[in-house]
Amino acid sequence: MPEPTPLHSLKRFVYGQRPDKPGLYLALFHGRHDRNAQMEDWGFNGPLLGPLAFCHTTYLADIKIEFEDAEDAWHCCQENSRSVMLTVVDDMVHFEGAYYGDWTVFTVAPEACALPADTFRKQERWNRMHGRHQRADEQQPHRENP
Repeated sequence: MPEPTPLHSLKRFVYGQRPDKPGLYLALFHGRHDRNAQMEDWGFNGPLLGPLAFCHTTYLADIKIEFEDAEDAWHCCQENSRSVMLTVVDDMVHFEGAYYGDWTVFTVAPEACALPADTFRKQERWNRMHGRHQRADEQQPHRENP
């Protein structure tokens, strides 16, 4: 069994971010730390859990999710099993000490995923068109056609 990972270092996305894998996701949002808090705003965004094989709710008492692979379950929830049970308390999902008043299940297409960082493109390279060294992430000057 792996050692517990500090929560701040888990490879997990927050609702509103683009995940790096396509598939089915459960997103938690409208979060608060005190379930009795009177909300005057939307609260904070919670985790984006997935990719999932399925998401099933029973009588608004619990939500069972199953990750496509165990590694994602570990990174998202520090669970050794692909199956994870979330509890609903006072009409809110309770997860890692926070309460979420809203949740949504949706799919992310491959073209909607976050792209991996292109570290090699930060290296300077010769730009024949502009006749100088340029990094790939620099803005290209606009040239009028003669």
